Amino acid sequence: MSSIPAPWPPADTVVFAGVRLLDVAMSEAVDGLLAAALAGTGHGVHLCNAYTLSLAADDIGYRAALSHAGAVNLADGAPVAWFSALARRQRSCGPVRGPDLMQAALARTGVRHFLLGGTAELLADLERAIKNDTPDAVVCGRLAPPFGEPGPDELAEWCAAIDASGADLVWVGLGTPRQDQVIAALAGRTRAVLVGVGAAFDFLSGHKTQAPRILHRTGLEWVWRLCSEPRRLWGRYLFGNTRFLVAALGELRRQRRSALIG
Repeated sequence: MSSIPAPWPPADTVVFAGVRLLDVAMSEAVDGLLAAALAGTGHGVHLCNAYTLSLAADDIGYRAALSHAGAVNLADGAPVAWFSALARRQRSCGPVRGPDLMQAALARTGVRHFLLGGTAELLADLERAIKNDTPDAVVCGRLAPPFGEPGPDELAEWCAAIDASGADLVWVGLGTPRQDQVIAALAGRTRAVLVGVGAAFDFLSGHKTQAPRILHRTGLEWVWRLCSEPRRLWGRYLFGNTRFLVAALGELRRQRRSALIG
């Protein structure tokens, strides 16, 4: 067991290349997220898939973005859940997928939501989809920032917009690794909890089609996405998946050696 930011409940954790991952089921993730949001803890939640962790294994700066004070990292995707199970030698509770987490949280009442990322058109379509699917959800603000790394002034403006909206939860859809770096920069500067959900904005708005649910626990969801966007994603999956596998095997060997020595 390892301590995590209150009011998240205690849970098992596993370490991958210096990144501490919380092993929780979807229902536990939703409960912890909403409790933190309503408490106004202002920390950041990162959904870590194989690509995220492959980048963290090679980039100390990005690894630091996933390890800021109050960071909560959740296992996103079957391969990361499998790693957790092998490292802990027991069945994993996850994975926790970004689109599923967002949908489940939107279905709960009493929380105000802010959308950060994408284009103005995408956010308008996403808000319409949210109102159609979860009419009781309260979206109190949205912001489509320009592409590129935000400077200090931009980050201050984003914080001001979030605070002015009265948001409890900020859904950040800026893509990996940018969204995690932005969350690390904003965490603690606003009372809202920030959650990086990657392509969830595209999926929930209807701009892109999700892989069939039957693929979600097979580890082959990436094949669906690669076939949908081969020119954009081929490098990410070819090199990212390979790097994740190599790093995962190395991490498992290191942890087994440590256990034997200990």
